[in-house]
Order: sequence, then C-alpha cells, then structure tokens
Amino acid sequence: MPLPAHRLLPALLCATLLLGGCAGKPTEQQAGNPTQQPAQPIVSNAAEADLRSKANRGDLDSQFQLGSLYFVGQPAKDLKQAEHWWKLAADKGHAMAAVSLAYLYTGRDNPDFNNPEQMLKYLNQSAAGGNPMAQHILGNLYLRGTQGVALDPNQAKRLFESACRQNYTASCSALENMH
Repeated sequence: MPLPAHRLLPALLCATLLLGGCAGKPTEQQAGNPTQQPAQPIVSNAAEADLRSKANRGDLDSQFQLGSLYFVGQPAKDLKQAEHWWKLAADKGHAMAAVSLAYLYTGRDNPDFNNPEQMLKYLNQSAAGGNPMAQHILGNLYLRGTQGVALDPNQAKRLFESACRQNYTASCSALENMH
C-alpha cells in the first residue's frame, strides 16, 4: 500500500537531503531509456486544490507539503514556488520547511538558489527547533568546518547527541565514530 502524500513528501525530502548531489545526474541507463512511463501523480487535482486552500489560509503543514509538491514536480517542478511555500512555513517555525529551504539554498538542484547565508539561517533555525536531520547536517558542518561554519568538534558532538536522543541513526553512528 503506497504512503499517503503527507507522509511521502517528507520521506522524499529526507532522501533528497541525504543523497545530496548523488542523484543529480541520470545514469546511462536512465538517459538512454526514453520509453519509460511518466511518474504517477503524487496527489490528485482535488487533493492539491484542498492543500492549496489550507496553505492559503495559513496552515503550516499544508504550506510545507505544497512547497514539497513543487519541489518534486507535482504538478510541475517549480523551485520558486517551492521556495515561496517553504519560506512561509519556515518563517513561522515549521522545522521541516526550514531544513528543506536550507537544502534549496545549497544550490544543488539549481545554482541560482545558492545562498550560503540563508542556508545556514534556516538550517540553524530547524536545528534549534529540534529537527534531528538539521542537527545532524549542522553537526557535520561543525565537524568538518565547512560551508561557512567554524570547525568545532564539541558543537558537532552536542548536535549529534541531540539528534541521536531522537533516534536519528546517522547521528548515533557519527558519535560512535568520534570516539
């Protein structure tokens, strides 16, 4: 049984964030197979209309989900729309919208969106809001001293510990590797 849209979108975003640039280029097999069937829509037109209505009324989860739909290409990939909806939700404290916006601002999907200052702003906001994925990503930045973040293994450890307490497995593994 397929996941409902409200659970599928966060899963897709998590996978996108964790894979980073790995999924950016099609393999030879994908590029050479023009007869592949198009992907099935994630949500119906009626469900999208309902989601848009809730998002326009200020529902943060709906704003996040609508931004996610635009990000993955339903109805059509539109990163400006994804940014718009995620920003509305993130600026009101939606932690997953903030981490999604942080990813968008890495510029991995489109270099026009590369904005390191905004990436760190939203990543920090999401991590401070308790999002374990954001804590893990930020912990890695502190561990490596990259992306405008100072090298600080102690801060990395604190972030990994917080994410691990929330059962974020990658952070638990990172902690084990630090010892």
